[in-house]
Amino acid sequence: MAFEHLVLAAAKTVVLALGLTISGWSFLAYRRRGDRLMLGLAVAFGLVAVGSFLEGFLFEILNWDLLTVHLVESVFVFTGLATIAFLLRPRGART
Repeated sequence: MAFEHLVLAAAKTVVLALGLTISGWSFLAYRRRGDRLMLGLAVAFGLVAVGSFLEGFLFEILNWDLLTVHLVESVFVFTGLATIAFLLRPRGART
């Protein structure tokens, strides 16, 4: 059982590292070009990454119940993905 928890912690840490790396690159692109889309993507990917990590942290370290931690993660992931969808939505009529 302890091995499964270790694998889960490692997976959540990898997701956090990758998500924050993408967020960092997006933020650097924002700083370089001033494109607010990149700033929004940095925030969105950060939310998804932190939500995933937070789920594992709340469950493993703070001993929250499984339903609550899934709900917390879902709120973060939903908010991040909704932000991405909003930023990438088609604008204007295509001709």
